[in-house]
Amino acid sequence: MKIVLGRLLQRTSLRQAIGRRAYSIKKIVDIGQPSPASHPQLLKEGEITPGITSEEYTLRRNKLLEVLPEKGLAIFAAAPVKMMTDVVPYTYRQDADYLYITGCQQPGGVAVLGHECGFCMFMPEATSHDVIWQGQIAGVSAALEVFKADRAYPMSKLRQILPDIMKGSSKLFHNVQTAVPTYMELDAFQKAASSGKVKDVSVFTHELRLIKSHAELKLMRESASIACQALLQTMFHSKTHPYEGRLSAKVEYECKMKGAQRMAFNPVVGGGPNASVIHYSRNDQKIKNGDLVLMDVGCELHGYVSDITRTWPPYGSFSSTQEELYDLILQTNKDCVELCKPGASIREIHSFSVEMLIKGLNEIGILKDSRSSSYHQLNPTSIGHYLGMDVHDCSIVGYDRPLKPGVVITIEPGIYIPLSSNCPERYRGIGIRIEDEVLITETGYEVLTGSMPKEVKHIESLLNNFPHGKYNAEPQQ
Repeated sequence: MKIVLGRLLQRTSLRQAIGRRAYSIKKIVDIGQPSPASHPQLLKEGEITPGITSEEYTLRRNKLLEVLPEKGLAIFAAAPVKMMTDVVPYTYRQDADYLYITGCQQPGGVAVLGHECGFCMFMPEATSHDVIWQGQIAGVSAALEVFKADRAYPMSKLRQILPDIMKGSSKLFHNVQTAVPTYMELDAFQKAASSGKVKDVSVFTHELRLIKSHAELKLMRESASIACQALLQTMFHSKTHPYEGRLSAKVEYECKMKGAQRMAFNPVVGGGPNASVIHYSRNDQKIKNGDLVLMDVGCELHGYVSDITRTWPPYGSFSSTQEELYDLILQTNKDCVELCKPGASIREIHSFSVEMLIKGLNEIGILKDSRSSSYHQLNPTSIGHYLGMDVHDCSIVGYDRPLKPGVVITIEPGIYIPLSSNCPERYRGIGIRIEDEVLITETGYEVLTGSMPKEVKHIESLLNNFPHGKYNAEPQQ
């Protein structure tokens, strides 16, 4: 009986060992960025980056080929690695155009697109030393199998292969922002540049990126939702932690706990007179009782950013002077949002906002005349900008362009009164901005940041009735 039992235990142990071994030998190839195999919690099968499929990347390249001249060639270099110190790099962020065309989130590559050569990628080659210190990277096989390049070569072959591709092209277009000597020093590129045949590829890519696809809008809605939730929790946090630095840390923590990879920009947290500095970034002061705090924040989710601003009294109540100014900015925000529709332009909406604010500031007594020069000393900013993969997205597209469905813009009226202003003393040192993200739809607009309170009564009610300090962020799965 003991012998039989011993054999049964041996067989059971053997089956368990085989089962464990069978499970452990399943190899997942590391391509240096998330893939459906390595990160099933982030990507579905068929996606190259979260939410964006291989088919969509192919469609983007085909659309670029449609507008590229017959013998034109587009060259994209990945964003360079930027160093904080001699051995410490800043967190890497891919160039928007390179990411939009390739889906590759890693540095060191050059992509080429043309009617004759198709989609060609030159990929960096990792040494064993690189792998030990920095991990695996996408190489030639990943370029072909994951990014769906028609041809792929190691970067060491670029000087041999790219000149021949260039020679057959009548015009070269490249990403000026990330241009690298690797291809710019080639004789073929130099000759094309000297004869005026080299242009900025953003004249095409910014047009393509301006109107978002359904997949892109899904990511932008999620990015906006994360920013709204994070800013709301930071607003609650401000009553017990009225410090610019702590509020900056809180909003970043909340964004990342909810799934964002990074902030879209360094949070602007201006308390009191610091709010009158439009892109204030020191975030090192305590907010005094009775002062407002202006927070301009945004996060990045899988390549798509959000941008929202709210201004509120951390201690719970607007003063009558603050509320008077706030109501003017809020009404301007609301009226400008109502103007967002197909056919309108950012320039038109901006002109309307300037007229409305000049009139309101004159009535309040802050301005003594209707000259735009006087107004622009208190608000030199535009009413808004395009938004997408970059905060100021598609910068080559003018603000006179009629808006179309699928375009996302910001609406952000504000007033920034320095302590040195000669306006009535009670208004000095007040800065207020109320910013929302607005998607242009077929019938009008959709406010992507509409869940974030901006009415005075709602803000004061939330600040004075929320059980402060009892909220903990829940991580996104």
